[in-house]
Amino acid sequence: MAATKTRMSRGEKRPIAGREEILSAARAIGVCEGWKALTIRSVAQKLGYASPLLYEHFRDKEDLLTQIAVDALRQLEAKLIERPSSDPRTTVASMTERYWTFMLEHTQLYRLVNGMDGVPVDKNALSSSAQSICKLVAEAVRPLLAENVREADAQVLADELWALLHGMAALYMDRVVPFDLARVTNSVMKLIRGARIGQGALRPRPRN
Repeated sequence: MAATKTRMSRGEKRPIAGREEILSAARAIGVCEGWKALTIRSVAQKLGYASPLLYEHFRDKEDLLTQIAVDALRQLEAKLIERPSSDPRTTVASMTERYWTFMLEHTQLYRLVNGMDGVPVDKNALSSSAQSICKLVAEAVRPLLAENVREADAQVLADELWALLHGMAALYMDRVVPFDLARVTNSVMKLIRGARIGQGALRPRPRN
């Protein structure tokens, strides 16, 4: 087994913090104090090291924040695909619930991912990471549309659905409108129903 790398810090030998330890420390600062409080120096101080150690893993603050945001998107995607249902409506309702729950339980990460706090992140990297979620949502809503629906139409609806959820989440977080999950889910289903009617091919709901 390879020996653990150490480095002198504060007068004693200590294990060298790796990439995951740095991310964990940075995430803790952002969640507790806000993302504007996060700097390379603040993370180094939390870990008990000098700043140059962090530059061995991350180019700058933007690089560090971007990786935290990308990890958050992966966490959200993993939540969305938990326990899939054979019923499309149940699947979409469950995804809506998990999206809303993620926002409630990881508010600071949600704000970072969506650029709500004005801190530097690589938008291209985040957009690339979000593509798999967009595709996931499109695949979830497609069975609720007409059988001959184009893939592009399902993607448009997925984009609109995401915009609806984020808009309601933003208003909720800013305490403008007291949305709850029931109202959010109802709005999602209304959007999907409107898309189906607009196609002129409303599929009847199967009877139990």
